Amino acid sequence: MAPKTEEWNNAIAEEDAVALVREMAQAGDARAMRILGVAYRNGKGGVKKDFEQAFIWLSKAAALRDVTSLTACGVAYLFGMGVERSISRGLSIIGVAAGMGSEQACGILGHANEEGKYGFDKNQEEALRWYREMQMCVARDACEKMRFRAAACLSGE
Repeated sequence: MAPKTEEWNNAIAEEDAVALVREMAQAGDARAMRILGVAYRNGKGGVKKDFEQAFIWLSKAAALRDVTSLTACGVAYLFGMGVERSISRGLSIIGVAAGMGSEQACGILGHANEEGKYGFDKNQEEALRWYREMQMCVARDACEKMRFRAAACLSGE
């Protein structure tokens, strides 16, 4: 059964968009590198899910000081997504990203302290400090679930 014209046109448009983003990424555009990395990580935008390719592109963007990509690389290390798992390396990278203003990175550190994850002791004061820091971040890259968790913790101060 042949694909419907609309599906076919959408597939071609996706391929064209991915080709353009890839061209921009190969030319050194950090934002395009991040977009391509996220597409590979999520298996969206006409590319198949590939954590190794995702990590390659996100780490290239991170090297160009793209803070959201830096956070994504830290998360990749925490969970071993496309790279050998290393909690210490992941937390180190996430700490740098938090210092650069990544809302998601601050949220990860807040959650780690709140729940005692990744080798952290439970420390409510430190969790609150990181959750407050989220509110001042320039890179608004946290998901709604993380923002909700932070707000819930802060409302119980």
